[in-house]
Amino acid sequence: MSLSWQAAVKLALNRYSARHKTIQIQRLKFLEEELEPIINDTHKSGQTPKQTISRILQELRDEGFLFFSNNNGEYTLNHVPVNVLTEDLPDDVLENAIDNGNLILDEVATSNTIQTVRVRQGMGALRRLTLKNYRNQCALCDINDGRLLVTSHIARWADKPMARGLLSNTICFCSMHDKLFEYGYFYFDEHIDLIWQNLHFVNAIENWKKYCTEKFKLPLHHSPSPIFLAEHRNRVYLKS
Repeated sequence: MSLSWQAAVKLALNRYSARHKTIQIQRLKFLEEELEPIINDTHKSGQTPKQTISRILQELRDEGFLFFSNNNGEYTLNHVPVNVLTEDLPDDVLENAIDNGNLILDEVATSNTIQTVRVRQGMGALRRLTLKNYRNQCALCDINDGRLLVTSHIARWADKPMARGLLSNTICFCSMHDKLFEYGYFYFDEHIDLIWQNLHFVNAIENWKKYCTEKFKLPLHHSPSPIFLAEHRNRVYLKS
């Protein structure tokens, strides 16, 4: 049975990815290795099969099956898990993976310098998109100096490994609100309304609460997950 050009190219892309253990598709190398198998799968060669495949690659990009990196001019498989430890990836590929909820940030052996660099690159991409999602401003005050802003995880890094790269698990806070959130001075209810807890009376914190905290500002696209907010709420509720 013959396949359509698009089905044959998709099959070839997955073969190439599995063979080279990468999500990055080098176009010339892909054509060199997969041109003949694609022709065999379609039972069609035509006069310009390479041009046909190039057109299909563009169509798959438009459909979202592929992502095209402006950083290195290569296609990458889209909507697949992207583990930063496995290979060096351009920043726009990492940001695309984060936008799609596909970035994986695994633990790194302390002696592995390459993997440490890759994880830091992934965390840098997550920070950029988190700040962008919150308009480069703390979600609870008017601080907008990037040096004072933090990518705050709702479900903690160690508690929820699969949520480390999700924008629904990050909030842009200033350093002060980040610490107050982490240590349970406040949490959010199911409506993302802020609830303060009276853990310890500190005049400075009372003033910060009164004069430096506003209503939660919703992000542009990726709102905090109710599941992660509930986990944080359960973890810190009435903790002293």
